[in-house]
Amino acid sequence: MTQEMTAYYARRAAEYERVYTGPRWQDDLARLRPRVTELFAGRRVFEVACGTGYWTQVAAERARAVHATDLNDDTLAIARAKTYAAPVSFERRDAYAPAAGPAQFDGGLVGLWLSHVDLARMDEFLRAFNSHLQPGARVLMFDERATEERPNPPASRFDEAGNRYEMRRLQDGERFEIIKNLFDRARLEALIAPHAASTSYRELQFFWLLEYAVA
Repeated sequence: MTQEMTAYYARRAAEYERVYTGPRWQDDLARLRPRVTELFAGRRVFEVACGTGYWTQVAAERARAVHATDLNDDTLAIARAKTYAAPVSFERRDAYAPAAGPAQFDGGLVGLWLSHVDLARMDEFLRAFNSHLQPGARVLMFDERATEERPNPPASRFDEAGNRYEMRRLQDGERFEIIKNLFDRARLEALIAPHAASTSYRELQFFWLLEYAVA
């Protein structure tokens, strides 16, 4: 994660979950939340970039346990203060850091994070993430997809690696430029193919969902 993105999410922590209260996403969220709960029922889940724990709470509704990781102490403090239906542990951890020991998890969650991964480090991230997961583990990734409405905000620039950037403004007016990549099905499946035994893809109005079993 770039220094600017790290600073952005630290400063945004207190207002992070406002994005889930707007009317635009409600139909999609009503379909997405039950899928997260269902997929991870009875599983030990490794979550990357958990932020303030919004999706951690959803996964924990029926999971055996969740280990939620994030780089930002500010967002982790909010996540730690919440109540969860299953045992949840937290760790300040770089998303690009591989597991230090044997894989311990049979579920993996990547919610609204893949769009922020530096394309030059995408394989590094995927290898690190999957290093935490046992063969056959079930993974769910989801993020915003390219739609007619999604060009707002427009891209501020593209870099040599092909990363798409957007300008973001916080409530206090402070502005940050962050990576926000938009993926189509073919590109997602090509990225995941080296790590997956099987994949399933579907689209909601504003989100894509990719599920796979770890090879």
